[in-house]
Amino acid sequence: MATLSFGQLRCQRLTLLILVCSLAAFKGKMKQFVAKYPVLTFAILTLGYQFAVVGMVKTMVPDWAHLHDSKNAWMIFRMRVFGPLVFAVGLTYYLEGRAGIRQLFSSFFHWRVPLKWYALAFTWKFLFTYVGVGLLVVTGIALWPGFLVDDFLIGSGEASIALLKNLPFIVGIALVEETAWMKFCVTRLQVKYKALTSCVIVGMVWGMWYLPMLLINEGVPDGYPWPVFLISMISMTILLGWTFNMTQSGVILLIMQIVSNCAFFIIPVLPAWWGGDATYITAFVAINNLSAVIVVLVYGWRELGTAPRAKWKTLEEAEEKTQEAEREMIPARAN
Repeated sequence: MATLSFGQLRCQRLTLLILVCSLAAFKGKMKQFVAKYPVLTFAILTLGYQFAVVGMVKTMVPDWAHLHDSKNAWMIFRMRVFGPLVFAVGLTYYLEGRAGIRQLFSSFFHWRVPLKWYALAFTWKFLFTYVGVGLLVVTGIALWPGFLVDDFLIGSGEASIALLKNLPFIVGIALVEETAWMKFCVTRLQVKYKALTSCVIVGMVWGMWYLPMLLINEGVPDGYPWPVFLISMISMTILLGWTFNMTQSGVILLIMQIVSNCAFFIIPVLPAWWGGDATYITAFVAINNLSAVIVVLVYGWRELGTAPRAKWKTLEEAEEKTQEAEREMIPARAN
């Protein structure tokens, strides 16, 4: 067996030392980049993951078949929705550890807000849709489509059964959306940018999350024009951003997300109900856009609220905020 000379050993050790130092420097620079651009990093990871998974699913399903025909493809497609939450939690822990994780979920402990916010949370999408459709009827553009889809409360009840079957998944999606897109992205951007700018950026990226689904005609309602959908996502993000800036409550946003994902199981406005006609859904988007404009005009584009906009806290501020939120869960003792 050949033995290494003293010079060769020194060369190998020097090479190993350089490699270790290079990896450490790269790791340090990478963390500096992520710390400086956490939302950009999140967007790159999330959109890259989404395009990769949807592309893989498309290769698993023949052109003539439907996604539901492949059990494995359908399962992969369904579970991919939790990707943003995984990235948000992972990046938060990477940057701020357990204190960051507590901050990420702390708004779910803040539920004591005026009842008007709960009223908004439970009714907003129904209200916007019925007002939009009502204007179509008043102006003679379209006929009234009905308050509820067929078989929701009467008949076979298939529509209500379908909603109940999907409800656990809908709640899970709402948790992902509120935590990843609103708490992680919007509050971090609002540290550097004004509230409106932050919400528009997040709304565009959030809308792009759905773009690859058009490849397999899943995840975005059939016949929903892509530009209309993207504008609607931006307007919804502005509405949610305003709500969070006003309440600091993850509970309110969670309810709004659940209602948003349930509403079109109940109201017959999707193009699929009308042979691909997007008239009714476009009316909802118009009212959604109008609400966003009104919010900006009334509350201002800088804060989107009556108080300073919600910002991602430093570790010390986050610790204090979490303790305050947890104390709200404990009823005050009588003196």
